[in-house]
Amino acid sequence: MTVIGRSALVSGIGLMGGSLAAALSRRGWRVLLHHRRPEVARQAEKLGYGTAITGFDEAHDADVAIICTPVGAIADSAWAIASATRCVITDVGSTKERICDDLAPLADRFIGSHPMTGSHQQGLEHADPDLYAGCVTIVTPTAATPSELVDTIDGLWRAVGSRVVRLDPATHDRAVAEASHVPHLLASAAAAQLGEDAAPLAAGGFRDTTRVAAGSPLLWSDILVHNAEAVGMGIDATVARLQELRTALSRGDRAAVEAWLEAGRSGRCRYDDITRPR
Repeated sequence: MTVIGRSALVSGIGLMGGSLAAALSRRGWRVLLHHRRPEVARQAEKLGYGTAITGFDEAHDADVAIICTPVGAIADSAWAIASATRCVITDVGSTKERICDDLAPLADRFIGSHPMTGSHQQGLEHADPDLYAGCVTIVTPTAATPSELVDTIDGLWRAVGSRVVRLDPATHDRAVAEASHVPHLLASAAAAQLGEDAAPLAAGGFRDTTRVAAGSPLLWSDILVHNAEAVGMGIDATVARLQELRTALSRGDRAAVEAWLEAGRSGRCRYDDITRPR
C-alpha cells in the first residue's frame, strides 16, 4: 500500500469536516482548516483541530485534501484546490457519479469517498473525533483512477479507523439510494404525517423511525437532486411495495399482509447480521 503523508487540508468544517480534522490531529497529522466563513476555521483551531487558513494557496504543500462541503459545492472546491496546491483530493459527499463525472479531467488527482456515518445534528459544535472509527467508508475509483491514488485514499480512511469498501460511482449511487437516501425520505414522510392528535401518542417507535427526518432540508435537498435518478427508482419501488400492501388490506388478505411485513423484518435482520459485533 502507498504510504500517505501526514499533512491534510480539510475544507468545510462542519460535523464531518470538524470530526475528520479532530481525528487526524489526534493521530499526529498536520491539519489545515478551511471554511467559507473564516471564523469557523478559527474556532476549530481554538479547539485544537489544526491550523486555520483563509486561502487554498496556504495549503500548497499539503499531501491530501478532503472536501467536506455540501455535495453541490464539491466539484468547484476540487477545481480550486487542484489549481492552488499539489494535493491529491477526495471528498465525503453522499453522491458520487455526478461529482466524478464533473471531475473526470482530474482523475489522476481526485477520487470520491463517502463515509457512511454522520448525524442529523450539523455544525462544528457536534464534531466527534471518533465519528469515523468503525464506520464503512466507500471509495469510488473510476477506470481512469491510478491504483496508487486508490491506495493512498484507502490509507487515509483507515488512519481514522474506517473500514474501506470500493465501488464504482454509479454502483455507489444506486446502493446508497437503497441504504440511505430512500430510507431518509420514508422517515420524512412518516414525520410529516404526524398530526396534532397523534403527536402526544408518539413514542419510541416513532422516535426511532423518524430520527433522520430532523436532518437539514438544505443539505438533503442537495443530496437528493444530485442522486435523482437512483432515488427516483427507489421511490417507484417503494410505491409499488406500498400498493401491494394496500391491495392486500383492501382484500382482507391477512397472509399477504404477513408476508409483506416479513419481507421488512428479513431486511432488518440482514442489517443486524452485518452490523453485529464479531
